[in-house]
Amino acid sequence: MSERPRPTWLRFWEGAVRLVEETAPSLALFVMFVVVVYQVFMRDVLTKPSTWSDELARYLYIYIVFLGAAHVSRKRAQIRMDVVPSHLAGRARTLLLLVHEAAILAFLVYALSSGITFYQFYGHISMPSLGRPAAYLIIIVPVVCVLMMIHHLGSAVSLVRSLRSP
Repeated sequence: MSERPRPTWLRFWEGAVRLVEETAPSLALFVMFVVVVYQVFMRDVLTKPSTWSDELARYLYIYIVFLGAAHVSRKRAQIRMDVVPSHLAGRARTLLLLVHEAAILAFLVYALSSGITFYQFYGHISMPSLGRPAAYLIIIVPVVCVLMMIHHLGSAVSLVRSLRSP
């Protein structure tokens, strides 16, 4: 039996997620490298340190970490302790994993709510040397929370489907 072709919207969605979770951090890492090299050159060779490069490199690093967390969540590669699930089988194991996904989703809902609150608060505060609203930095928290919620919801739906099957 051949596999059904995946809908266009699903392929588009997966491509967009891959772009955000894989390409954006790679680009940010490259830009961070260039900024740090520039910073070292200006400080050590020309003895005229830049005022903005350190802050930009720090913010790019934060973006890389958060987007990396979303990528790890999508790949289900996060560090976890599976002593209890490995000793369970069948329905009990699936229920425990479903509770685990529910706990993660509850935390992500809280983190999303907090991220939105911080975004609104920091929208009025300027970054010291870049002169841009600090909300540009904070926006990554709600974005990553939504991405991770989508990944974990998908995992929870799969677990619920496996509970329904005989």
